[in-house]
Amino acid sequence: MRLIELRANKESFNTVSFNPNGVSIIAAIKETDNKKKTFNSVGKSLTIALVHFCLASNPNPEFEEKLKDWEFSLDFQIKGTSYTSLRNTNNQSDIFLNGEKFTLDKFRKKLEDELFNIPPDSKYISFRGLISRFIRPYKYSYTDYDKYIKAEDKTITESVNNAFLLGLDIQRILKKTELKDSLDKVEQQKKNIEKDEILKAYFEGEDAEEDIDIKIIELETTLKKLANNLSNFKIAEDYTQIKSEADSLSAEIKKINNRAIKYEVALKNIDRSLEIKPDISRQKILNLYSEAKLQLSDMIVKRLEDLENFNKKIISNRTKRLLDDKKKFTIHLHDIKANLKILSKKEDEKLQYLNAHGALEEFTMLNKQLSDTDKKLNKLNQFKKLKGEYKDKIEEINKDFLDENIGTRKYLESIKSVTNENIIKFKNFVEQFYDDKKSGITIISNENINKKRFEINAKIADDAGDSVNEVKLFCYDWTILTAQNNHNVEFIFHDSRILDGMDPRQISTLFTIANNECKKGFQYIISLNQNIIESLESEMNKEDLEEYITNNIVLTLSDKSDKDKLLGIQVDLNYEL
Repeated sequence: MRLIELRANKESFNTVSFNPNGVSIIAAIKETDNKKKTFNSVGKSLTIALVHFCLASNPNPEFEEKLKDWEFSLDFQIKGTSYTSLRNTNNQSDIFLNGEKFTLDKFRKKLEDELFNIPPDSKYISFRGLISRFIRPYKYSYTDYDKYIKAEDKTITESVNNAFLLGLDIQRILKKTELKDSLDKVEQQKKNIEKDEILKAYFEGEDAEEDIDIKIIELETTLKKLANNLSNFKIAEDYTQIKSEADSLSAEIKKINNRAIKYEVALKNIDRSLEIKPDISRQKILNLYSEAKLQLSDMIVKRLEDLENFNKKIISNRTKRLLDDKKKFTIHLHDIKANLKILSKKEDEKLQYLNAHGALEEFTMLNKQLSDTDKKLNKLNQFKKLKGEYKDKIEEINKDFLDENIGTRKYLESIKSVTNENIIKFKNFVEQFYDDKKSGITIISNENINKKRFEINAKIADDAGDSVNEVKLFCYDWTILTAQNNHNVEFIFHDSRILDGMDPRQISTLFTIANNECKKGFQYIISLNQNIIESLESEMNKEDLEEYITNNIVLTLSDKSDKDKLLGIQVDLNYEL
């Protein structure tokens, strides 16, 4: 693929006609003394954005809003066949190819098939990702040699696309990715199990997992007991009523029993009262006075006799009353005890009935205990099974990782001709910039547990120095282009950013390399600022300057007026979306 022409449906647009063979330079010059105007906003980078727009990049809201009714066309060739793509800013979801309408996805697939030898059923690789390796789309794309699209940064997509253009087997990357995904899935399943509230209660101890068989047996035993109790359980529909009656009987028995105790206490008190006798009789008093040789008068003796008779009468009456009370209390106590016997019998009958039967609530609770125990048992059995499967799967995956590591090392040995060619090309380009810096592209097998199959590293000794990154980027891009691994792209389009930090000698070398390689059938497009062109005047002789620079300028943009900018109008666009 090589670019032929970029144009628009507006007369103000400055058409870009690329040299089909050789170098094409889009020059940006400053023609005014106005310090506020610079050649940095005349449309150099916009040219790259519009080429991508015509190659089915994602819709750009800025174009729709600020370039309404604009239509851009790109002529290009693939293996000698001419194509024209056309896309309108108003309807960016469609794109035309040689007059035929395509969706963006179908257009991308069409060019993908024409340009890249992507194996069937491949993932993480696409036309848009690959074409961006030949026409770096953003400012970010110039931060490092293997960075193109920010969204790809350090992802499997970045690894696959980079490896593909170096001629590596991307299926090896995809296989390692699948292994890592499988490992992650198993580990996530393990984490989910460990979060289970039921299992967590069993596995909080240090040796908990080792006791799983013991816990299973304990639960099985408990489950059998509960199942047996449940099978023997009889539900009493009147359980609540019978229990209420039993409770009432119990309360009544307690109340009557308290009355019986009161009667028993009363009878004991009566018996004690009946045993009490007068302390001194009348005769004892008379004998006491006689012994004292004292003579009592007949009147006193008479009064003592009356007192004695009165006392006997009182005692007689009291005894009669106590005996009557005792008889009455004895009858009451007998009746109470007889009633207690009847009530106790009724209570026993009801309690026996309750002991032999259960309430529906109790049955439901027993059922719940059985269900909960069964659930815990199933969880533990499931955990035990999954734990075993987890260990087996981990061992299988680790074995697969080892097999893939061995296979990849053997594979890299078998394609030494390809990897060596990449190294030689890269070294040849670098050595034209530096005489004393070691360089190359190393490709080794990444044998860690991750998704990265190949460790790819383009090296230039002391690459932390000024402009070394830009040189590395240039040499790497030309290595990818000229190696022609898995692609039919025949051009590179660089923004002037690639020259940032390079000195005139290095820039001169860059154009020397580009012109020499283009003579082999490639196309190189680059934008240049005026100060770069002026710096080359002292570095190149007149003939080389004309051959490499002046004769290759296909479009000059300037700050003189709006019509001298790419769009021919003044509009502020954010096209790095």
